[in-house]
Amino acid sequence: MKIRRWFIGAILLFFGLAANAPLAFAQDEVTAAAKKEGELILYLSTSLTDANGMVQLFKKKYPFINVNLFRADNEKLLNRILTESTAGRFNGDAIMISSFEVRVLMQKQLLQKYLSPHSRAYPEGFTDKDGYWTSVYSIPRVIAYNTKLVKPELAPKTFDDLLNPRWKGSFGLSDSATLWYTGFLKYAGEEKGRDFMRKLAAQKPAFRDSETVIMQLLGAGEFPLGLVYSHQAATMKKRGAPVEWVRTAQPIVTGLKPIALSARAQHPNAGKLFIDLVLSKEGQELIRSFNRIPDRGDVTSDLKEGTKLFPADPRWGDNYAKYVEEFREIFLK
Repeated sequence: MKIRRWFIGAILLFFGLAANAPLAFAQDEVTAAAKKEGELILYLSTSLTDANGMVQLFKKKYPFINVNLFRADNEKLLNRILTESTAGRFNGDAIMISSFEVRVLMQKQLLQKYLSPHSRAYPEGFTDKDGYWTSVYSIPRVIAYNTKLVKPELAPKTFDDLLNPRWKGSFGLSDSATLWYTGFLKYAGEEKGRDFMRKLAAQKPAFRDSETVIMQLLGAGEFPLGLVYSHQAATMKKRGAPVEWVRTAQPIVTGLKPIALSARAQHPNAGKLFIDLVLSKEGQELIRSFNRIPDRGDVTSDLKEGTKLFPADPRWGDNYAKYVEEFREIFLK
C-alpha cells in the first residue's frame, strides 16, 4: 500500500512539474529577451513612495534593466500619454492608471493584450476578460465616522441609514464622487439608485473638494460622518485619530488601479516582467505594505476583512459624462 501511494504521488508530482515547465520556460525566454532590451519605461499614477518601492523591487530582481519612471496623477498621466501619442513620441512600456483612464487608453488602441500568468489569481471584476489589464490594488469608498461624535451602536450600518433625519447636514461628501455615484447606480439599479441619491441630496451633505479633506475634517470633528477612502480612515486611526469606518454598508464601490502593457512598448519583455512582478504574490505583499488593498485573491489584508468590494468596471467610463452631469444636477444645483 505504501509503495502504491508513493508511486501515485510520484506520478502526480511529475505531471505537476511537467505542467509548470512550459510556464517556467516561457518566463525564462521573456527574461532573456528583456535582458537584451536592457531598459524599461514606466508611466505610473500611484504615489511617488509606492512607485519607488515597486521600482526598487524590480531593480533588485532584474538589476540588468535600467528603469525610467514618469509619475503623475491620473488626469495628468492620461493627458501626457495622449499628447505624446498624437505627436508620435509616446514610448512607455507598462502603464498603471485608474479605471476610467484605462478605458480611454483601450479606446485609443494604446494598450495591447497581455495576460500575465498571475492574472488567474485575481477575482472576477479585477482583471479584464479580454486580457488587456489586471488591477494592482483597490481604492474603496466607505462610510466613516468620528467616534467622539457618534457611538458605534448609532453609526450607520447601511447607506439607507444615512437618510435618518439625525444626519441632515452632517455627512461629508466629495464634490467629485462620481465614480461612487455611478457604482451605486450599477449595483442598486438606475431607478432605485437615483431615488436614493435624491433622498441623500435632501439631507444636505457637506461638500468638500476631496476625500482627503473630508477625512481630515472628520478626524477634527467638523462633522460626524463622511464618505472617504478606507485606507485613509485606517491610517488616521493608527495615528490615534478618533475615526472608524463601516464595513457593512453595501455597495462598497471601489476604484481600481489597473496595470497594462502599452501597444507602443519599445521594451515589451521588460514591461511584461514588471507587470508579472507587481501581480505576483511577492509584489502584492509589497503593495499591502504600502497600506493599500492588494487585489490578488490569495493575499490577505486587514482592509479586506469583512468587506465585499464592488469593483468599478472601466466600461462604465463609456457613459461617464452622463453620470457626471446627473451627479451635479442632483447634488450641486
